[in-house]
This record gives sequence, structure tokens and C-alpha cells, in this order.
Amino acid sequence: MARSMAASPRATSLRLRTTLLVIAAIVVVLGTAMIVIDIRVDNEVAQRADADLLEHAQALADIFTARTKASTQPFPSYWTPSFLADDGTNYFRIDCRGQHVVSSDDVRSLAWPTPAPNQSMDFSDMTDHRGTRLRAIVLRFFPDLNAMHDAPSGPDAANEAADATECMLGLAVDHSEVLDFQHSMDRIEFGGVVLGFLIVAILTPLLVMRSLRPLAGLAEAMDKIGPETPSMRLQGTNIRELAPLIARFNAVLSRMEEGLLRERQFASSVAHELRTPLAELRTAIEVELRYPSGRDPHVLLADIGEIGAKMERIVTALLLLTRIEAGIEQLSLQRVDVTALTDALVIRHQHRLRERALNLRLDIEPSVAWMADSTLLDVLLGNLLSNAIAYAPSGSTIVLCSAQSNWSVTNAAPDLTDEDIARMKQRFWRKGKDAGVHTGLGLALAASAAHAQSLRLELVLREGNLQASVMP
Repeated sequence: MARSMAASPRATSLRLRTTLLVIAAIVVVLGTAMIVIDIRVDNEVAQRADADLLEHAQALADIFTARTKASTQPFPSYWTPSFLADDGTNYFRIDCRGQHVVSSDDVRSLAWPTPAPNQSMDFSDMTDHRGTRLRAIVLRFFPDLNAMHDAPSGPDAANEAADATECMLGLAVDHSEVLDFQHSMDRIEFGGVVLGFLIVAILTPLLVMRSLRPLAGLAEAMDKIGPETPSMRLQGTNIRELAPLIARFNAVLSRMEEGLLRERQFASSVAHELRTPLAELRTAIEVELRYPSGRDPHVLLADIGEIGAKMERIVTALLLLTRIEAGIEQLSLQRVDVTALTDALVIRHQHRLRERALNLRLDIEPSVAWMADSTLLDVLLGNLLSNAIAYAPSGSTIVLCSAQSNWSVTNAAPDLTDEDIARMKQRFWRKGKDAGVHTGLGLALAASAAHAQSLRLELVLREGNLQASVMP
């Protein structure tokens, strides 16, 4: 049967991954170091063995030259120098002008190397008839025999060789000890790597666990943070890798707290503002049910609809104010015709102006345009005009001015004081009485809309008149 959903990926351990990576890295480093050291040690041992072999060959050549100069007797064909007698298995031979002069036993069975014409010596590895591993050198030397020019010469090959100007000396010694030493060093190095690997395999998990301990503490601290503790934050740390993570997590918590506070404030505001219209709606329905008035149902439904419209305006204003303060409302700054917008606002509020018997005096310049968001500018100017209509005394005059550098609305406000002006931009503030459909959010919403568009909103009380001005 086919699976209905993809299997979730298995969780991986950060400690295990870090441990394996560290062990793998150390193994690679130690293995590489072992190989490099092994090559260097083998080369150094081989070079020292070759240097020692070369010294023995040169010493043998010097002895041959010295004995040939000092004696008029034929050089013995088979002769072993005393300094080679205690060196174990060794072979040597000396040929002059291609003729055999002197050699050790069984030397002819060896495959001696031949130096190139431009080389004075050549090294090679050989094996004798017993299977002994040998290291050999063939040395080209020129014995100084001028002191023997008066010595008699015999028919022997040795005496003929004594007059030679060029000789070839071959020396082969047992190489087993050198090879055994190199193998011992290989075993020591390999054992060191294995021992190091075991130590790393044991210590690395412990060290990684200790180094990751702050993460466990961080997880415990995160578990204590929830909706019931929105103001709780993670403690700072001096660990360089964790400090940015903690800072970003605290920033996320701050944004979440702000969102939670906005939601709670919105819910509280809705509950506060809808309490009165809901009570009105409930009272109107209960009164009509208990004591039928006999009114026209259309008129009754219109009253209920007015209460519903009032609640809708309250919720819409609260939502818009919350979105503006949260930065959710996206601004689209463009050239807005302020003159046309002002004319539209006047037409929109004509009914309320007539209901409250207010006079509206207009001073509107033509072709006024600002860079703003058309929706938010409508909210800003519309709420200022609505606030003036809601609070102006019945029968008074409202002055509305629109210019390129200033847009203002002025209404009579005999009950306001300078202290009230400082509080008018607060949510739900009203001057001790209910102003009809006014929610107490008009100026707060207007202030937020002005701030979002980088416009300046000023409230000034002059001689009992409140002037609300907007400047680009």
C-alpha cells in the first residue's frame, strides 16, 4: 500500500556529527603526518647508510692506493681489509683497466652496477646467493701511482694494474639491519597513529559534549519561554558562535511579544468599544420584544443597521490602527490630489453636518498635490474632519483650509484645556461624554497615519478653538 505522506527525516545528533568529523579530520592529519614522517625517516636512514657505505668505499680505495705505492710485491688477489672484517657479510672487488686486481670470495656471482661515463659512483640493491639483501656501490677512482714509476713491473696482473690510471671499486654490505630499522620505525609510527586514534576516539566525544553544554542550557532556557512569559529573554553569553543566535532569537521574541501585545490590545479595544453598541442593540431588541412599539419594521431595522454600522466602523478603525502601528500596512507613495480629496470628504460628511446644524466654511486652493499614500491620507484627513464634526458644538462653524503647505480644520472646543490637547492622540480618549458614533480612535488613528507617511500633525488650542493641521 502506498504511503499517504512522506516519511519525516530522521533526526541527526550534532554531537555525533561533530565527533565523527573531528575524528576523521584527526585521522587524516595523523595519517598524512605519519606518511610524510615515514618517508622522511626512510630517506634519512637510507642517505646515512649510503654515506657510510661511500666512506667505506673511499677508505678501501685509499688503502689499495697506499699499499700499492708501498709494496713492490704483487697485490694479493683475495684480501680482506681489517675494517670490513667485523661488518658482517660484505663483498668487494677492484678492477683497473678492466682487469681484475683484488676481490673477496663469491664476488663474481653478484650483478654489479656500472656507473655512467659522467658519473663517479653508482648505488644499487643486490642479493647474494644466500638471499642476503645487500647495498652496493661502484666507485670510480684514480690512484696516484706516479711515485712508482721506478718500481719494477712483473708479469702479474696486479703489477700491471698498479700502472693503471683508472680503477673501479665495488663494495656491497649487508643491508638487512637498515631495512629492519626502517620497518621498526614504520611499526612505531603506525602504533603511534593507532594510539593517537584511540585517544582521540575516547576524548573527542567527552570534549564535544562539554563544548556543546551551552546548547543544552540554551534549550532549557528556551523551554521556559511561552505565551505566559512573553517578556522573558535569553541571557547573553560570551561564546562568539552563540551570541548572534541568542541576539536574533531575542529579537524574534521581541517581535512576537509586540504582536501578542497588539493582539491583546486589539481584543481589549474591541471589547471596550463594542460594549456600548452591543448594549444598545440588546436593549433595543429586548424593549421591542417586551413592549412592542408598533413602529414600521423598516425603521426598526434601519436603527439596528445603524448600530451594526457603528460597530463595523469601530472594528475597521481598530484593525487599520493596529496594522499601521505594526508596519503591516504597505505604503504606496504617489502624487495625491489633496484638493479633490478634500472636496470628496466634504461631500461624504454633508449628512452629518446637516444633522448637527454645523456651518462649514471652506478655503481650498486649487491644484494642491502631496506625495503620500492615497488610502492613508484619506484616513488621516477624514478622521480629522470627522472628529471636528463630532465635537464641535451644534450650530457652530467649522473652518476647513487646504493649501500646498498646510491642510487644517478648526472647530470650536470650549470644554478643552491645554492638558486635554496633550492627551487627545491617545487611544479611546474622550472629553467626559459620548460623542455619538465617535469611537475615541479618530485622532489616534490620524496620528498613526501621519507618522506612517512622514507627515506632521499638530493640534493647537487658540481662544477656545481647536485647530488640527497637517503639513507635508
